[in-house]
Amino acid sequence: MRIESRIGHIYATPERVYSLISDFSRINTTMLPANDKITDVEATPDSCTFTIANAGRVGMRIVERQEPKLLKMENSEGPLQFKMWIQLVPYNTTESKVRITFDADVNALMSVMVKKPLTEFVESLVSKLEQIR
Repeated sequence: MRIESRIGHIYATPERVYSLISDFSRINTTMLPANDKITDVEATPDSCTFTIANAGRVGMRIVERQEPKLLKMENSEGPLQFKMWIQLVPYNTTESKVRITFDADVNALMSVMVKKPLTEFVESLVSKLEQIR
């Protein structure tokens, strides 16, 4: 199951955005949506784990960096096998565009159950990135 976000608009350069998102130790301020569904966040520059209410513990690690245009991650813990990548492109000299792609290995029945929450998660990440200045 592949989920592609809308194309987001960020009022910061790709270099600025990349410097923030390529270090998971900054995950609380740059990536995670502000809500009470995500708790127990632990992060290093290359990996992070957190608990999602009603879903359990999830972990991911950075597997590829192409500064300042691409960051690829994959799961390192939890029941869902996935890959996610964040693409950044310059819009002009001070702004960027972003798209997030989430690719999960799930069967058809599971896909029906997780598609909406995962789509909401991906879109909330884009919204969070759009707040970077």
